[in-house]
Amino acid sequence: YKYNRLKRTFYFSFIFNLLSLINNMKWFVAHTKLRCEVKASDFFKKNGVESYVPVFEEKRQWSDRTKIIIIPAISGYVFFRLEKADYSFINLNPFLRNVVRRFGQAVEIHGSEIQTMKDCLKHYTEDLSFCAGDSVKVLSGVLKNKSGLVDCVENNFLILLINSIKVKLSLNTTKVVAVV
Repeated sequence: YKYNRLKRTFYFSFIFNLLSLINNMKWFVAHTKLRCEVKASDFFKKNGVESYVPVFEEKRQWSDRTKIIIIPAISGYVFFRLEKADYSFINLNPFLRNVVRRFGQAVEIHGSEIQTMKDCLKHYTEDLSFCAGDSVKVLSGVLKNKSGLVDCVENNFLILLINSIKVKLSLNTTKVVAVV
């Protein structure tokens, strides 16, 4: 009985210490080398450090294929969580340039701001809603980069009037973008 009580006390103190350590953790931001945001984040994760790179998926089209790629929302930066800014550990990451500083001190970011970023990007979608009279630009196909006016919208297609060449055509909404 005494052994079980000590064991429970140990577990409770361990969990309490772990929770207090997590509450003392702070988010920092570092500038990465060119296009190494995800690699820097992976390096931190492999070494047991919580890190975050805000990313979203984008559909890219080349002449021979279409591919969905992951793009950083804030290019050139990685966010990571440590108890304090330990430069000897941070500098071990080969994908980082330097820690972002202000007045000589590493910039600390509140956890609520990181959570807001995560929530915004989790629900991110490109809502392409067009209505009659909108100005749009064709993204792909034979009429790429031509601008025109939306005549009407039906399901996933819209009827587009291109005045420069006097054409009225039907396009999928994913092939046009709004002109601002």
